[in-house]
Amino acid sequence: LFTRLSDTLVSTAHFRAEVTRKIRTTRDEEIRKLKKADEGEKAGERRLEAEKKKKEMRDTRLKGLSAEEQRKFLEKEREKGQKKQEKRMSRKA
Repeated sequence: LFTRLSDTLVSTAHFRAEVTRKIRTTRDEEIRKLKKADEGEKAGERRLEAEKKKKEMRDTRLKGLSAEEQRKFLEKEREKGQKKQEKRMSRKA
């Protein structure tokens, strides 16, 4: 909406060259900001989809295992999570 307003102003009104240039640069900056926000939103949606798919694969894999195998799998998973946490903590410090 605001980008169209600036286009209309520039095309119909008679501004000095520097004013027209400033309007165009501001318009381009706003368009860039909108695109960046849209890309960020799409990236978040893709990340959520990937997490959902990963969880579904994990669940189907767990369903096929026996109780003992499930216990071992969950234990390994927990250990991996703890190692990741330790790495994060050591990097922050």
